[in-house]
Amino acid sequence: MSLTPSQLTALRALLDRVIPADDFPGALAAGTDNYVLRQLATDCAEEASFLLLGLTQLDAEALARHGPDQTFATLLSPQQDALLADLAAARPATAWPAPRAASTWFHRLVDLAQEGFYADPANGGNHDAASWRMLGYEPGTTPKPTAP
Repeated sequence: MSLTPSQLTALRALLDRVIPADDFPGALAAGTDNYVLRQLATDCAEEASFLLLGLTQLDAEALARHGPDQTFATLLSPQQDALLADLAAARPATAWPAPRAASTWFHRLVDLAQEGFYADPANGGNHDAASWRMLGYEPGTTPKPTAP
């Protein structure tokens, strides 16, 4: 499994929109891209060609909607969000390989992004346990019961 440079750029831009930085690190700062890449090479290898095709198609969507030289990564955040919302709702501007393929693709990448962001750092994402700190989770401690 090998991504082209444009697919890798599209993946990273997508992940940063799915889990953007705020007061805490976003997907890229937390290494979610490393987790997704690892999954594409291992546990998700059977899906890799579909997911990579979708990354190429993501740039085709940007081009179809916004004109020449407009890759997904070069769009403004609101444009990226609108494009992703259309894909999530199965309203692509370009031809995808099957009905609802755009929606299926987008939701699968969202799942992988969530896994990578919240997973044990040993799995390749969640660098320095960034999402765990955000949630106040401390591995190896017993949570304190909350009062009813």
